[in-house]
Amino acid sequence: MRTKAVLLSGLIFTLLVLTSCWNYREVNEIAIVIGAAVDKGKTSKYMLTVEILDVSRGLQTQVSSKILSVEGETIFDAVRRLISVEGKRGYWGHARVVLIGEELARENISEVINFFRHDAETRGDLYVIISKGCRAGEILNAGIPLGQVLSETLARSLENSKFLSEVPETRLYTLTQDIKSDKIALTLPTVTLETVEDKIIPVFCGAAVFQRSKMIDHLEKEEVKAMLFLKNEINSGVIVTEMGTERISLEIFGNNTKMKIRENEDQVIFDVTVETSVVIEELTDSIDYSDLAVLNEIKEMSEAQLKGKLQSILDKARQLRADIFGFEQKLYEDNPGKWVEMSENYDTVFSGIQVDLSVNINILNTSILYNQLNEGK
Repeated sequence: MRTKAVLLSGLIFTLLVLTSCWNYREVNEIAIVIGAAVDKGKTSKYMLTVEILDVSRGLQTQVSSKILSVEGETIFDAVRRLISVEGKRGYWGHARVVLIGEELARENISEVINFFRHDAETRGDLYVIISKGCRAGEILNAGIPLGQVLSETLARSLENSKFLSEVPETRLYTLTQDIKSDKIALTLPTVTLETVEDKIIPVFCGAAVFQRSKMIDHLEKEEVKAMLFLKNEINSGVIVTEMGTERISLEIFGNNTKMKIRENEDQVIFDVTVETSVVIEELTDSIDYSDLAVLNEIKEMSEAQLKGKLQSILDKARQLRADIFGFEQKLYEDNPGKWVEMSENYDTVFSGIQVDLSVNINILNTSILYNQLNEGK
């Protein structure tokens, strides 16, 4: 399916550029950029690594890619210098991902983001990813099987991440909106290199936390899931509940997180209610699911453990003074007068902000399990 998607993109692109238009160029005069990585340069300010689509034709059409790197004092300077390496001008209309190296991200990503925001060819649904523990260019240089394009593989993985809810799915247009609002700390997906069956492959590993365009910390996958719960951005995934030595898997079927603001004298309090619907997917023989008391215990323990994870990510964010949840945006919308009072030193206010959590988990198949297991008695 991935190969077909890339071939279809190439076909659509070919049809577009072969028709008359204001910026008409011959296909053989351009290089189709599928993905890019930006790192700190060794001799210049930036090093730009790009993945270029390479479709070979013969008895069987094969889709592959090649990786090129070049340095420049600005991103645009590096983009133009690609011409001297590739011999063609890059076309960015089909770029799927842009990776930013962790070392560069910890200094500032604003120049990188601004370039791709304002470039006429770059699409708004471009994924922005941070490399962890390695340079961004190393991710693009990771070997993949013939017939696959790494940037396309990364994009597909992020598109399917909603089934796990372990990394934020951040596209360029949503990133742009968050930067403009300046009332929520940015979080971007992170990818690293791992050895799997003697092969080094890219693996998504959580999220980078930013404060004013600078990366300040990293969230693990479970921390990202807790963050997504509080932001009401959970669509699917699994909650693992511990009962003694046993583990119970609950599949998330829906979630609705509501945030309300109330004042107690001069203090602002955020009431956050998490309502989650799940089904028990993985049964353990040692647990008696025919006993309603046991099923109620599963519900209560699941709620308590989830609440603990939510409280943990809240504490971490407050320690970082990074409002990754959007509390400031909510305050701005609901009580602009109070927001004006708190906005000048909001980071300090956020570090001590009071959040009252309430978690309710509705196990949808409780009655089904109970009836099925009691029919044989």
